[in-house]
Amino acid sequence: MSDDSSRHFVQSLRKGLEVIASFTEDHPRQTLSDVARRAGMTRASARRFLLTLVDLGYVDHDGTIFSLRPTVLQIGRSYLSMLTLPDIAEPHMRSLSEAVGEAVSLCLLDAEDAVIVAQQRPGRTLSHQTFVGSRLPALASSPGRILLAGLSDQELDEFVGVAKIRRLTPYTLTDRARLGEVIRRVRRAGYAVTDEEYRIGIRAIAMPIYQRPDSPAASLAVSVRSRRVSARMLVNDMLPKLQLTIHAIEGDLARRANRRQNPDPAGT
Repeated sequence: MSDDSSRHFVQSLRKGLEVIASFTEDHPRQTLSDVARRAGMTRASARRFLLTLVDLGYVDHDGTIFSLRPTVLQIGRSYLSMLTLPDIAEPHMRSLSEAVGEAVSLCLLDAEDAVIVAQQRPGRTLSHQTFVGSRLPALASSPGRILLAGLSDQELDEFVGVAKIRRLTPYTLTDRARLGEVIRRVRRAGYAVTDEEYRIGIRAIAMPIYQRPDSPAASLAVSVRSRRVSARMLVNDMLPKLQLTIHAIEGDLARRANRRQNPDPAGT
């Protein structure tokens, strides 16, 4: 580092970024000791930076394990680069959107919302468009419900019990007990459909995307105008195409993971 650089270099910022960078595709969830070791700092320093990032909303902490939150997207593409999921999913999302003529969104669960991290739209667009960065109430949206279905029964009951519930349309389900039942049915079915619960005139269907077998990494949703596509058509026509798209995305994710674990020594 030059003398000129040293005068304006902020060491604490560098260390904070090193803490964020310690979370990777292979290490998305870490203990305090893991972060300290990977970031090359003491446990005390790592703890200060992590708790600051928790307070700022960039890191989640369940008492033992730390993980990045999608809020990190606000300061860069660190979260997306870690997952690699949007870059892999977007070509398949584009093909699906063109095939069905509807908007296709990739969502992650963040607190009580499903956050859109990638989206493809055809030439025609939905009224009251969503966009990358839009937050959809998890309990009232199909991408949110399919992600909530990946929680354990205890986690789901706790979520439904404390989540803020707003009646967004006359069709929004607000009864907590019924919401729990609906999400358990979603878990059994493997897909979620919402019919004008989030916005009047909009239906949507979503399925989970898995990078690991224990819980969904994201959800993929197709949104349609209710006057153009019935709920029956959504399941009969859109669901098979959505399933094929997700299988293709998961296949690419698996192949990429395999290449990382078994690199070609010849470099071919």
